[in-house]
This record gives sequence, structure tokens and C-alpha cells, in this order.
Amino acid sequence: MEKKQSFLKHFTIIGGGTVINMLLGLLTEPIITRLVDPTDNGKYSIFNMYSSIAVMVLCIGLDQALVRYYYEKDTDDYKRSLLSKCVLIPIICCLAVSGIVMFLSLSGIVKFKFDPLIMGILCIFTLFQLIYRFSLLLVRLEYKSKLYSLLNIIHKLMYLGAVFPLIFLFKHDHVMALVISTTIASFVCLFTSVTANKKLWRLSKKGEDSCQTTKKELMRYGYPYILSMGLATLFSAIDKISLDIYRTDSEVGVYTSAMTLVNVFAIIQTTFNTLWQPMSVEHYTKDPEDKTFYQKGNQLITIVMFFIGLSLILFKDIFVYLLGSKYREAAMILPFLCFNPIMYTISETTVNGLVFKKKSMMQIVVSAGACATNIIGNIILVPRLGCKGAAISTGISYIVFFTLRTVLSNRYFYVDFKLGRFYILTFAAVLFSFYNTFFKFGILTVVGYVACVALLVVLYFDSVKWGLSYLSKGIKKILHKE
Repeated sequence: MEKKQSFLKHFTIIGGGTVINMLLGLLTEPIITRLVDPTDNGKYSIFNMYSSIAVMVLCIGLDQALVRYYYEKDTDDYKRSLLSKCVLIPIICCLAVSGIVMFLSLSGIVKFKFDPLIMGILCIFTLFQLIYRFSLLLVRLEYKSKLYSLLNIIHKLMYLGAVFPLIFLFKHDHVMALVISTTIASFVCLFTSVTANKKLWRLSKKGEDSCQTTKKELMRYGYPYILSMGLATLFSAIDKISLDIYRTDSEVGVYTSAMTLVNVFAIIQTTFNTLWQPMSVEHYTKDPEDKTFYQKGNQLITIVMFFIGLSLILFKDIFVYLLGSKYREAAMILPFLCFNPIMYTISETTVNGLVFKKKSMMQIVVSAGACATNIIGNIILVPRLGCKGAAISTGISYIVFFTLRTVLSNRYFYVDFKLGRFYILTFAAVLFSFYNTFFKFGILTVVGYVACVALLVVLYFDSVKWGLSYLSKGIKKILHKE
């Protein structure tokens, strides 16, 4: 394993790669949205959604078991053996399900949304994504920050390198161009990540210090995640499914374009989530009584995520202008979609108790509660408000998701996260989002933004002060070196 550097150094490395990835997206996404009709973009979004749901279910929770048991021993034999026990069963399940799906599609017994050719590509893509999920977990668990950043950049470059020529090649079938491009990018990243960790992927090689944890024990820990992760993925996809049922593929495309704008959060969200889980598990393994680590992490990420979210809502009309006239409605959808990355990322710092105490069954309660909220919200709001209704329902559901994760986690591993001030800030952000969902930019938007940021500073003054002091010292060090 590479020498474990400081959290902030890993954060900077992965964050730098994410910035490059985001800039590539900002430069090319407006071109793609002008070439691809919202209807085709919506179908492509549903293709990715189906694959995501399949991967989460077919992993049968063994990806989470890999994370939980990875640091029990620090030898290659142990890690190789653990990986073998975790990855082989999901691969077999994926191949079996793919065979059934293709039989049903080719025979016409079941009428799928896509034709048999795209269904075949979907099965291949899902297999690549499933193996890549485990491979990427190894990259994270080994703290290979540079490789993780490189993989994200490679995926974007390969996708862009394939999508533009294929769009012109498949002039009348842009969906085909998009799904082939993402499948190519997925395979290249899979091959690169497996090659980089090839010593751990030699699954047939076993040593004296192999993993003694039985498959039964791994399955016992992981099987609740089959339902919880499946529900969590369904929860995140309910909005698109509802729009697909009640509205049109075009609205799904517009909705998806708004979600791509929320990816500005990716700089922080992806970087933080990539590092936090393995580091928090390792910290608990070494010092289970120290809770200051989790409190500080929670306060700092709360400040950063809310500040970025509020700022994105303030400038939403400028960002949406880049997408083109067909996607203008995305501006009114964006405010509540911001609660997805905000609540999910912050909840990563409050859910530790369920992970540390191996209470994976409680994850089902979390996912079921949030999923039920989102289903009810979409049934009520989507027929009446369309994309806006889907966004509002999703935003509220993620607040419920955060609450359930935090409350249940604190039953097993209590940490004082000062939740009172957190919900005061959340309530203010909800009001700000409601206004900007139904009214265009104006003086009240600016006033609301200033009020929310001021409230953020007041509620988290000590943490804001520490953060600014830390940044100031870092800048002085850089200037001093120069």
C-alpha cells in the first residue's frame, strides 16, 4: 500500500482530477446538448439508470463487505483472498441475469424499453460497471489518489473521444452513439484499474495468510445491502422513472441536464466521499473512543456543501444558458436537486455508527424510508408540476435520508453533531430553493442568498474561522516558497 498521506493532500490530488474532469464537461456538455435532442438524452439517462440499479442489486452487498473487512489484515494474500470471495459471486449472478434478459428480449416475451441490440449493450455495460465497482473500491482502499483522479479523467476523455464521431456516424440514432461511447469508456477504465492493481487481482493465487473470514460471514454482513442499496438506487432513480411514466422522454432529458449542472458539486462530493469512508473506518479501528474526528469532518463539509449549493442556485441562470434553448427549463429544476449532494455528502459523516457496529440491517430502514417519501412525493407532484415536482420531491427525500441515517447511527455510536443549528440552516435553504423554483432571478434572490450565507457563518462561526485561518496559512506557505 502506498504511504498514507494526509487527508488534505489526498483531497487535493483527487480534487484536482475532479476539477479537470468537470472543466472537460463544462466545455463539451453544451456542444452535446446542442447536438442531441432532449428525448434521446432522456433515453440515454434511463439506460444508465437501469445499469446503476442492476449493479447495486447484483453486488449483493459484497462491495460493502469488502470495505468493512479490508483493514483486518495488511497483507496482499489476505486482500487477494477477500477480493476473490467478494467479487466472484456478483459476476456469476450478473452473467446469469444477462442471459435471462437477452432471452426475454430476443424472444419478445417481455417488451423492454430498448431494442435487443441496446439491451445486449446494456448487459455488457452492466458487467463492466460491476467489476469496475470493486476495482475502484480497491483504488480507494489503497489510497491511490492519483490513480483515482486519472481514472475519472480517462473516462471523460474516452467518452468524449468516442461520442462526437459516433453522433455523426449514427445520425438518426443518437441513443446508440451515447450508449456505445459510455461502454467503451467503462471498459478502458476497468482495464486500467485492474492492471494497476494486478497483484491483488491474481485471484487464483493464495498464500498462507489468506482471508479466514467465510463467505457465509461476508454474505451475512452484506446481504442487507442487497435491499438497502437496491432501495437507495431506486430512491435516486424514482424521479426519472416518474417522469418517464407520467411525462415524456424529453422532460427526462431536461431533468438530466439539470442534474449535470449539479455536478459542480463533484469537486467536493466525489473527493470527500472517496476518502471519508475508508479513513473513518481505519480511524475507528485504531481509536474507537475518539469522536472529535467525526465532529470536525461533519462541520467542515456542512459549511462547504451548503455554501456551494446556495451559490449554484444564485447563478443557476448563467449555468443553464450554456446548455442551449431546448434546456432552459433546467434552471427552475436545479434548486431542489442541490439537496441530493448536500445531504448525501454530509450524511457520510453521520452514518458511521451503522458501519462501525455492522448494523447493515438498519440501512434498509434508511433506504426504505427515503424511497417511500420520494415515491409518494413524485406520485403527488410530478403529474401536476412535472420536472419541478420531481426535483422538490427528491430534495425533500434527501433531507429525510439524512435524518434517518443520523438518528439511527446515533443509537449505536453517539456523536454530538449539533443538529439543531443544522436544521435551522436546512430550513432556510429550503425556503430559498422554493422561491427560486417558481420565480426567476431578481433582487429577492440576492437578498435571500446573502441572508442564508450570513446564517451559515453565524451558526458555524468557529469552524468558518478555523477554515479561513487554515487557508490563510496555506497561502502564506505557498507565497513564502515562491
